[in-house]
Amino acid sequence: MSPLASSYIIIGAGVFGASTALALSREEPAPTVILIDRAPFPCPIAASHDINKIVRSDYGDIFYCKLGLQTLERWRADPLYKQWYHQSGLAKATDERFGKVQKDFDNYKELGVDVKAELLNPEEMKTRFEGLYADADFTNIDDILWNPSSGWAEAARALKATVEAAIENGVHYVSAPVAKLTLKDGCCTGIWTEDGRAFSASKIILSTGAYTAKLLADSAPTLPELQVGERITACAVCEAAVDLTPEQAKKFQNAVAFVLDAGKVQGETMPPTPNRQLKFVRDVPFRNTVYHPASNQSFSVPLTSTERSQWTSLDNMPGGIRREIDTVLNGIYGKEAKGLRPDVYRFCWDGITQDNNWYICPQFFPCQYVVEMLKGELTEEMIRRWEWDRRFEGYPKNILLSNRELSDLED
Repeated sequence: MSPLASSYIIIGAGVFGASTALALSREEPAPTVILIDRAPFPCPIAASHDINKIVRSDYGDIFYCKLGLQTLERWRADPLYKQWYHQSGLAKATDERFGKVQKDFDNYKELGVDVKAELLNPEEMKTRFEGLYADADFTNIDDILWNPSSGWAEAARALKATVEAAIENGVHYVSAPVAKLTLKDGCCTGIWTEDGRAFSASKIILSTGAYTAKLLADSAPTLPELQVGERITACAVCEAAVDLTPEQAKKFQNAVAFVLDAGKVQGETMPPTPNRQLKFVRDVPFRNTVYHPASNQSFSVPLTSTERSQWTSLDNMPGGIRREIDTVLNGIYGKEAKGLRPDVYRFCWDGITQDNNWYICPQFFPCQYVVEMLKGELTEEMIRRWEWDRRFEGYPKNILLSNRELSDLED
């Protein structure tokens, strides 16, 4: 076990950064922690600043299945999070590209955990949940995994509560875009903000997701060993939400969290929120590749303008986004979607890796794994999966690592 440093700067107050700040603030003795992001919390362009996110343990990789089960227990029991968690159950249907759900189902048997999961055929799924999915497109689907123990969380509210709890514990929150890292003798000692302020700490933690490649390129353009390379690719998916009327909300009251990554649909949806918003996600990512002159490399970055990364009207989005979302809406709900038109849209940017593993820690919320890494307490498997210079052999290539570009959505 290694002792914690005396001070930390965490760049990025999304799910990684906020939960790491909170975990550090709960250590004894607690180090000095600065949590910095480009906007007052919760940052509206963060991937985790969202209407809702699915929370599940249903993964084909048993490693993440186990972590998901641990995470779900925290969501159900922790007073900070349980108010934002809804155990709606999850239906998951995938084709050969994503791996059949039989593996997810078998993982629970191997772990000896009874989550009351079932495997349904398409005809059975069509008769469940008051027939909401009777018209769903189950092309190339043999089985649908139904897990009543999974659910979804009110993401933005949970994120805000996490940052507030961290601040209450002594974390200092700074609202400013970070321009670059301060590097000295091969070590990162601090940061510079775009308004010219300098901050320093013993350790700097990057929780920068899709913005990581550009931050490192801006900070050390002549040091190829510090570049992201092919490790992380900034990708986005299209999201949309419908503001339901009370009558429409009643019709969808039996909806479940539903991942339908198959055929042409390739998307997901969640039940209506307490304020009657019904959200859809098109799980077909795209890049925004640009050339970075100072480092002489090309990589994908989120858009410079943040307008499309926040909830906005269709008028501010590329023409192809309507087709993207309609594919999901009609593919999951069919005739039940008649008359539904999304009121708001956004791009959700994230950092996608080649092998479906994360760097340093997994994207589960709440997150203790960064602190365990800092203290040298990660297991050998965690280190092997999450280290910076790891091998990709033995892991399937991430199907979400798409080559399509944002320009493909433009009319």
